[in-house]
Amino acid sequence: MKAEIYSITYRIPLTDAQQARLDRKWPDGDPFISYEKIASLLEPLPVEDLDWSNHTGRYFYFTVHGDDREGTVAEVIERLERKLGGT
Repeated sequence: MKAEIYSITYRIPLTDAQQARLDRKWPDGDPFISYEKIASLLEPLPVEDLDWSNHTGRYFYFTVHGDDREGTVAEVIERLERKLGGT
């Protein structure tokens, strides 16, 4: 029997400005940038378990599946920086 890596969870530190963008809310209290919007931004990348709530600190967490984890992580970072601004 041999174990293989199936998925790895990563976290990206967020700048104050990036965290502020994720924390913004509409007047009705709904998030300005929803989990659905970020999930859509990252499609069709093999990622899931997205989290950036105030309970996680200033980090964006996500789990990567597949064989090209490094390439997927680089693409996630690029897409997030385009959406949230660079570091």
